[in-house]
Amino acid sequence: MKSHKRLTLLALAFLGLTNQVVLADDTSHSATNPMTSSTSSSTNTSTSHSTNSSTNTSASSSQASTETSSSTASSSEQESKPSLSTETKPNQPIQTGWVKEGNKWTFYSQTGVKFTDTLYEGYLFDSHGYLLENSWYQMGNNWYYINGSGKYLSNQWSQINGKWYAFDGYGRMLSNVWKGDYYLKSSGAMADKEWVYDQSYSSWFYLKSGGRYAQKQWIGSYYLKSGGYMAHKEWIYDPDYQAWYYLKDDGVYVTGTYAVDGKNQLFQGNGKWVRELAQGFQKGQYSKTIFLDPGHGGKDRGAYYYGIAEKELNLQVYRKLRKRLEGLGYTVLTSRDSDIDVDFITERSRMVNKTNADFFISLHFNAKGNDTTVNLGIQTYSYKDEPGFPSKINKDWHNNPERMSESNRLAADIHSSLLAETGARDAGLLQATFAVLRETAKPAVLLEMGYMDNPEENQKIRSSDYQDKLVEGIVKGIQKYYAGN
Repeated sequence: MKSHKRLTLLALAFLGLTNQVVLADDTSHSATNPMTSSTSSSTNTSTSHSTNSSTNTSASSSQASTETSSSTASSSEQESKPSLSTETKPNQPIQTGWVKEGNKWTFYSQTGVKFTDTLYEGYLFDSHGYLLENSWYQMGNNWYYINGSGKYLSNQWSQINGKWYAFDGYGRMLSNVWKGDYYLKSSGAMADKEWVYDQSYSSWFYLKSGGRYAQKQWIGSYYLKSGGYMAHKEWIYDPDYQAWYYLKDDGVYVTGTYAVDGKNQLFQGNGKWVRELAQGFQKGQYSKTIFLDPGHGGKDRGAYYYGIAEKELNLQVYRKLRKRLEGLGYTVLTSRDSDIDVDFITERSRMVNKTNADFFISLHFNAKGNDTTVNLGIQTYSYKDEPGFPSKINKDWHNNPERMSESNRLAADIHSSLLAETGARDAGLLQATFAVLRETAKPAVLLEMGYMDNPEENQKIRSSDYQDKLVEGIVKGIQKYYAGN
């Protein structure tokens, strides 16, 4: 049997198949070194069968030659293909699907590519390809949150570290946007118990505890309308309090006296509107309009001494003063231009209160009717509030501190200028509750420019030259008043 096996091997050697067979022999030949196996076979054949013919020897030699040629070709093939080294295993299966690397999960595609910076079936993999858990992750301009199962949150609200966040259907965190009645800030966190300004609506909103926006209600001094918009520069009627309110530009409700559309309105301390006021004044805002009131007129002649009535002297000075002021560019309004009746208690004040005049000057001359020789000089009056003489048409402004202060300043400026221009005796810078001073809603003064019952002063005040000095003194006082603001 052994002799038959050797003959078979020799025959196969001639066909160039010795190498494959050697590799297949699991008893007499090595699979790692075909060249060593061939030499051993030839030696054994020669030793064990010395009686074989030369044909056998030739066959053995041919076999060795064939095996050597095969070994050389195999060596040449390995050198020309370095990519197929013993470390490369082209037949090794490709890694796909979920793979745990250390203590972290990764995922490989069907072609063996690891997912990085990828959203896949609800999972998010970072730049290293690791599955994220319980963490925030930014991809491009979008933020995502991955829960403990490794899935990113999508199309839901979630409370994270005590704050509420919302995510769209793609898992992106929402920010700077409304979601229903709630607002997501730039950080993504839901606004809660705080003010938010939304540029797209050009309005402030207040988000209450729990996140819903406030509407149709007060938040402190601010009112939130339907839809949550903060009211500003507008009137609001609150049916709960059955009252009107006016909200300023900053949204705070008005108290006290406040001008709305050029008309003065009165409000309580809690913001409730009371009523519209007579047109008063706003300190420092001047139209350079002056209201002059020549005292008395018509049936009311005023004082009468030495053949002349006070109403005539008042009108004479008024006309000179008006001409002078208009020549300087002022606008002059008046209670009368001629000898007519004008009620002195309320009508003169009612007239000026309807105008935009900066202040009111009532022109008069004085008389006491007693020792005329000592009645000399000029008096200037501003308002004094006396409880026994309540206001009839100027309840809101008669004792307004700013009005009274400005009245005192105007009186002082005119009084000092009158004395300087005329050289007249200073009969006093005084205060009184005269009707025209009490009922006027603007700074107001009353001038007593000399005593008619003093013979010498009577002659002086009726002269045109002296009246010019009076006019100049009043004009300079007015200019001084305006310059002081």
